[in-house]
Amino acid sequence: MARVRRVIFIPTMRRFSARAFHGAGVALCGLLWLGAAARAEDASPAKLLAQGDALSQKHESRAALRVYLQAEKLFPTNAEVQIKMAEAYMDLMHGTKSKSEQKTLAAQALACGQKAAADDAQSARAHVCVAIGYAKSFPYLDNQTKVNYSRLIKVEAEKAIGLDPKFDLSYHMLGRWNCEVANMNLLLAGLVRIVYGGLPRASNQMAIQNFKKAIELAPARIIHHLQLAHVYHITGEKKLMAAELKACAGFAPVDLDDGDAQRIAARVLATGKWPAEF
Repeated sequence: MARVRRVIFIPTMRRFSARAFHGAGVALCGLLWLGAAARAEDASPAKLLAQGDALSQKHESRAALRVYLQAEKLFPTNAEVQIKMAEAYMDLMHGTKSKSEQKTLAAQALACGQKAAADDAQSARAHVCVAIGYAKSFPYLDNQTKVNYSRLIKVEAEKAIGLDPKFDLSYHMLGRWNCEVANMNLLLAGLVRIVYGGLPRASNQMAIQNFKKAIELAPARIIHHLQLAHVYHITGEKKLMAAELKACAGFAPVDLDDGDAQRIAARVLATGKWPAEF
């Protein structure tokens, strides 16, 4: 992704006469420029994002967000900065039980994802970020907005696949969409058909294909195995479900979502019951 370079402006030093500025002032100007250029290099997007990422990996999400917000002020059209901000807002959702705060954080994450996609329409990661933002917002939406967002999740996931066919999370989100729509309760499905004209065709088999593709591209991501296990649960393929649940224990979580998925898989294996959110 192309870097957005900070432009350095040297303010006019009005107290100097033109003659004085021409001599010693020119030398001072050169020193100021070099110092400012060095500071800009220290505050490059890559360095700031690396600082934020180091904090994020230690699950210091608020501190990471502060760094990303600093980067946004310096580089307001950098899509990668917006993606990192969205991820930080999503991580903060894990750390609060307040529904109102979760709703606010989900909205902030979605806004960052949308900004990232606007800043770089060719970024598959930005479009997946938007899709995830829509999905994170679902618990706080009315039915009509859920239907609208559901359509958009599919659109964003398919855009991402078109831009980068090797990005695993694109297939994961399309798999989630297929599973959710294919297993929508009859009352809501009827409402969707009557009031909103229905949704594109979805199926559990397409969801299985999507999750298998995500696993092919990123075999160590626990979230892919858990979601595939859940579709096998729906289709009654118990042995395949158990194999995917057991696979979840064999990988190290790469983020908070992976950690949650690993704990859910262990609980399902122990109790035989899937949590209500599935």
